Amino acid sequence: MQDLSTEFTEEPLVTETIEWLDSALDDTLFYHSPEHTKDVLRQSIELAREDGLNQRDMLLLAVAAAFHDAGFIQQRPKNEPIGASMAAKAMAESGRFSKAEQELVQQMILDTQLVLEGPAQISNSRLSPWLLDADLANLGREDFWLQTELLAKELNVEMEDMMPMTKALMARHDWQSPAGKKLFASKKAENLLALEAKLGEENS
Repeated sequence: MQDLSTEFTEEPLVTETIEWLDSALDDTLFYHSPEHTKDVLRQSIELAREDGLNQRDMLLLAVAAAFHDAGFIQQRPKNEPIGASMAAKAMAESGRFSKAEQELVQQMILDTQLVLEGPAQISNSRLSPWLLDADLANLGREDFWLQTELLAKELNVEMEDMMPMTKALMARHDWQSPAGKKLFASKKAENLLALEAKLGEENS
């Protein structure tokens, strides 16, 4: 767990959930893998720290990040409500989180589900912006192409079919947090231009 490089590596709800995902997730989840969960955990805390969130809020973000894809253990479609319920149950059983905190984490996880029309993601809780930006951070990072290829492999589609889908998602997506806009907006624009150029080459 040391590779997570956050102060939340000693939180049992985080460490135990990551260990569970390592052993229980289907190994054909090439994108929604335990490594993705660890990445979202790291990234959400970095974004929250950049925007000056307090320690308790960062703890709640860490728990939400750890559980946000846990529903994949049971099923792939509509996995978010399952992960949200798992998180709330674990928080309640720990006795260290209020009902309001449990509901906040649940809502954060529910908000990671992609919306089919309009904005790609919608924040319905005060902490959702940082989790959502961490979840799709690869759109605005150097590993954009690698992650797109992993998702195509997971979905069993060719890259030539994945690229238009990704372009459509990027057109509907916007960063939710101040830190997300600051850190990822420029690179996302570059990635989108590169994607459009590749699509143009394929269609010429």
